[in-house]
Amino acid sequence: MKIELKIKKLPKILQEDIAEKSLRRAVMIAAETYVKDIHDWIDSGRAFKPRTGNLQRSITWYMASENSARIIGQADYAKFVEFGTKPHAILPKRRKALKIPTPEGYIFRKRVNHPGSKPYPFFFANLQDRARRVAVEFMRALEGGI
Repeated sequence: MKIELKIKKLPKILQEDIAEKSLRRAVMIAAETYVKDIHDWIDSGRAFKPRTGNLQRSITWYMASENSARIIGQADYAKFVEFGTKPHAILPKRRKALKIPTPEGYIFRKRVNHPGSKPYPFFFANLQDRARRVAVEFMRALEGGI
């Protein structure tokens, strides 16, 4: 999962006074703002309830070019949490059967029908408010760099 913040064209009034370094810093601050907002959304309980913290730790950003940053969720299951899943069969990958723990011991099954899971949006949730906050922080960083 990823989202990219890319600055294609600045308003003419800003172009004259902005050094590349200030623009890069503003893009970095915008990316950090988006990631912080995702973490705040999860911590507030409006998304999934973290079990191990792995998914939340996997949300990060990096500079994709001089004027763009990419925000990513690196956990391989992030998209299943964000969008949910349809009902599907779970089959063993390397064995003849699935080993399922129960209070009495283990049971073995060649196939399990998973009922699916509901989505818990966190990455693309609340996009309009996030975009507004990112834009405010971006402009604040640019004003500080001029």
